Amino acid sequence: MEYLETVLTQAELGEVDGCDLGSRVTNPKEYVMNIFCVVTDENRSIALIKKVLRESRLDYTRIQIATMPYGTEGSYTLKYASKKGVTEFSL
Repeated sequence: MEYLETVLTQAELGEVDGCDLGSRVTNPKEYVMNIFCVVTDENRSIALIKKVLRESRLDYTRIQIATMPYGTEGSYTLKYASKKGVTEFSL
């Protein structure tokens, strides 16, 4: 995650606020990696995160990316889920 943080910061797209790895709420036998980012441009940031994960040979098929707009105080919103049909997200 440190490398991902560096890449996002250098691209001036935001920062990684945190991540966790655990089982899905809907299916406890499946694992997922949640990535939380504060971003300036959601579409470009998500594309860059996916690219970095692929190039780092990490399992990007189990990720969920939640973002919050930079400069706001709010909550994270799920913006990308590798598994089709996933629309719910919780911390």
